[in-house]
Amino acid sequence: MSSSLLAGRVALVTGASRGIGAAVARALGAHGASVAVNYLRSAEAAARVVADIEKSGGRAVAVAGDASDLAQVRAMVATATAELGTPDVLVCNVMVGADRIGAKAGAARAGAKAGTPGGSFIDTPDGIASVRDAVASQLDATLACCHAVIPGMRRAGGGSIVLIGASTTHNPYPVPVEIAAAKSAQDAVGRSLARELAPDNIRVNTLAPGFVPTDANAGPFQATLIAHTAEVTPLPNPITPEDVADAVVLLTSDLSTKITGTFVPLDGGRTLI
Repeated sequence: MSSSLLAGRVALVTGASRGIGAAVARALGAHGASVAVNYLRSAEAAARVVADIEKSGGRAVAVAGDASDLAQVRAMVATATAELGTPDVLVCNVMVGADRIGAKAGAARAGAKAGTPGGSFIDTPDGIASVRDAVASQLDATLACCHAVIPGMRRAGGGSIVLIGASTTHNPYPVPVEIAAAKSAQDAVGRSLARELAPDNIRVNTLAPGFVPTDANAGPFQATLIAHTAEVTPLPNPITPEDVADAVVLLTSDLSTKITGTFVPLDGGRTLI
């Protein structure tokens, strides 16, 4: 589906070379936005997303950079601005170092279980460190990107920021505490920014998907997670990256000009349970 709903907008989407980020970038482009497709290592994948947007009649550019590094984020925004115009839409999708954090979390769990019946992340220094590192990583990526785009949004008279969170911040099972804590910290930042940036006509909302099967979580446990999620969700069909992308289009368009500071669960009703 395509439209001119976002015509004239310029969007920066972090972590947009695959999965949810790629779907969001394509949807924004299909609805008329010019899109800066951020990637860290997957240049070819980002180029494919750019090509898809251009095939649909949109404008796009791939911008490399670590979303948690302020200097690199400033360079990303400068490139996006030079190629497409000043970004007035930001979608913070990336969780920097997710693979590293996941490996560290797994090692911490193993150590905890070896030393304590049942085991918990709190039982070992490594477990504590894995939570702290996840929170720091998420906040670095969120704060750096917001810092870099907000001046341009102010000059333009407004903008929209969507933070991709996780509905499991309200019901953490079966997500590790690292993700729940990191996304909860991001949620708190989003609510504060929504209040502080409202006078600048900059809206900030958190969109919180439940479990979304993607290549990022592919593996032997994905089918088990899909089945478990279906069992405990009122609307049991799996959430897709395109479902998330459609909600981002809504939150960044003029259909939601009075919506800010919200936490929007996109989880088939899982947070009702």
